[in-house]
Amino acid sequence: MVDSQQNKGYRVISMFDRLMDGQGINKKQEAFTHNVGEKTIQRDLNEIRAYLEKAKLGYHLEYVRTEKVYRLTNKEESILSKEQVLAIVKILIESRALLKSEMSDIIDKLISIVAPDKQEFIHNIILNEKHLYVDLNHKKSLLHLIWVLSEAIQKKKIIKIDYLREGETISTEKILKPLAVIFSEYYFYLIAYDNKHEKDLPIVCRVDRIQHFHELDKKFQIPYAERFQEGEFRKRIQFMHAGELMRMKFIFKGTSPQAVLDRLPTAKILSQKDRQHLFEAEVFGHGIKMWLLSQGANIEVLEPIELREEIIETIQSMQQNYSYIKVETVNK
Repeated sequence: MVDSQQNKGYRVISMFDRLMDGQGINKKQEAFTHNVGEKTIQRDLNEIRAYLEKAKLGYHLEYVRTEKVYRLTNKEESILSKEQVLAIVKILIESRALLKSEMSDIIDKLISIVAPDKQEFIHNIILNEKHLYVDLNHKKSLLHLIWVLSEAIQKKKIIKIDYLREGETISTEKILKPLAVIFSEYYFYLIAYDNKHEKDLPIVCRVDRIQHFHELDKKFQIPYAERFQEGEFRKRIQFMHAGELMRMKFIFKGTSPQAVLDRLPTAKILSQKDRQHLFEAEVFGHGIKMWLLSQGANIEVLEPIELREEIIETIQSMQQNYSYIKVETVNK
C-alpha cells in the first residue's frame, strides 16, 4: 500500500473535519475505508492530537472504550452545551428582536454547535415556535446598523442620524454622542447625549426608526468618572422611557414582592406589615409611571408627591373612560 502525501492529507483532513463535527472515528473502519493499516490511522490520530495541543483550540482527542471510537472532548468547556443552546434559542425566539429569516439563520447556526445526535432533538422542540415566529411591524434588518453604531461608540465618534418619530412623516436630523446600544421589550435602542447639551440626560432612540446614519470625523470625550454605564442605566429605566432621575417610595400589596425586586433592580424593602411591603427605588420618571399603573390596586405611590398626583390624575381620566358604555342596537 502506497500512502502518498496527497492521500494522507485528504485522510487526515477528513477525520479532523468529522471529529470537529462531533462524530466518532473507529480506527478499524477508517483503515478499511482508506485502504491503509490501523497503525497508519493511529499515526494520523496522534498528529491530530498534537495539532490540537499546539493550536490550543480547547479540545482533547480521547478514546471512548464503550463506543470503540475516538472523539473530541471540550476540556476547557468553551463550547456551549446542548442545554445552554436550547435556553438561548428559546430566549431569542421570545425576544422577536430580528427578522424571521435572520432569526432562523442564527438559530440553525447555534444548533449546529451541538453534537449531531442532539441537533434533531432541539429542532423538534422549537419547530412550532420557529415556524410561528412573527416579525415586528417595522420589518427592518438591523444587524449592520447595530454593528456600525457599536463601532462609533467604541471609537467615541460623533454621529449624525435622521430620526423618524412614530406618527411623523418627516425625519429630524440629530447630532449625537453615542453611548450604548441596548435591547429591551422587543426593540434595540441607541442611548446617546445630544451634542448640543453637554450635561443633559441621555436620550433614547429606537434603532429601527433611524432612517440614515453617518459617522462624523469628530471624536468626543467623556471624563471617566462621568462615563455612561449601561448596567446602572438599565436598573433605573422602564420600557426605555427616560425622564428625570428620581427616588420614589411606594407600598406594594401584591403577593410577590420578589417580582418587584426583579423588575426594579434598585428597589429596597424598607419595611413589611400585614403582607404589605414598603419599597424605595431610584428610577427614571416616564417609564416607571407606565409600570406603576400596570399594577392596578397592588401599588400605592407615596413619594415623590408630584408622581403621586400624576398617578391620581391618570386614574381619574381612566375612570371617566369607563363611566358609561354606549350601546348601539342594530335593527334586524
